[in-house]
Amino acid sequence: MPPAAPAIDPSTIAAVIEANINAYLLSFARLPGALLHDDGRSVWIDSGTATPTFNAVVSAHFSLDSVDAQIESVLSQFRRRSRPVTWHVGPSTEPADLGRFLLAHGMTHSEDEPGMAIDIDRLQEEGTVPPGLTIDMVRDKRGLEAWVSVWLFPVPDDGRRRYLNALRQLGLHGDLPRRYYLGRLDGTPVATAELFAFAGVAGVHNVVTLPEARRQGIGTAMTRRVLDDARALGCRVGALTASPSGIGSYRRIGFEEYCWFRRFEWHPGQGAAHHQTES
Repeated sequence: MPPAAPAIDPSTIAAVIEANINAYLLSFARLPGALLHDDGRSVWIDSGTATPTFNAVVSAHFSLDSVDAQIESVLSQFRRRSRPVTWHVGPSTEPADLGRFLLAHGMTHSEDEPGMAIDIDRLQEEGTVPPGLTIDMVRDKRGLEAWVSVWLFPVPDDGRRRYLNALRQLGLHGDLPRRYYLGRLDGTPVATAELFAFAGVAGVHNVVTLPEARRQGIGTAMTRRVLDDARALGCRVGALTASPSGIGSYRRIGFEEYCWFRRFEWHPGQGAAHHQTES
């Protein structure tokens, strides 16, 4: 376990959040056949799978006079292999308005989310668990299958199988840096969460509750369980990006916003680059 990150420093916490998220995405480089690229200007991973979650550009530092050529160089790697990819634009990205260049190169904007962090020792709100809810760490393949089914509940079966196969290949040992949690309401799987510990920071990922089980505090309970376990492991800071539906519960727990992340996607057949930015 790496040494715990110090308490939150507003001047550096954005970089801490970004480092945790990037490490999480790059952890998929462990998949068989994955390709990890880092030339000092861009960092990206081609996982070898047809899933944009696992194929990601996590870092870019381009000068204005080379930005179009650099974007085209990166995207050509994925177009050539017909691999979908997600490009993550974070607080350290250069140029800061890289998103407009990505749009001009045929990518589509998918979402914007705030990067949030919490001093785990200052968790707010009572740590009550809704009646009938049990939260367990996933320890076997059957549990992982149930976890993926809840996490990706709107995704067609073939898509879920691709994700499940990839996660199985990463291994399921219950040790760091990755842990999966499955919430069951009266025995039925209804919620997921994931812990990714890196450099003493607890990344909280994939907090999902099925629509029919929402508004009962289940997502909050799942998040608290991840943070409680992370504290026991020595983590002092929790980090995440928040969806619009989850940001309120995270704020009530004690998370605060420190930065923003924008995400753009390209899928095979979506279109080629325009080679110039839009005015």
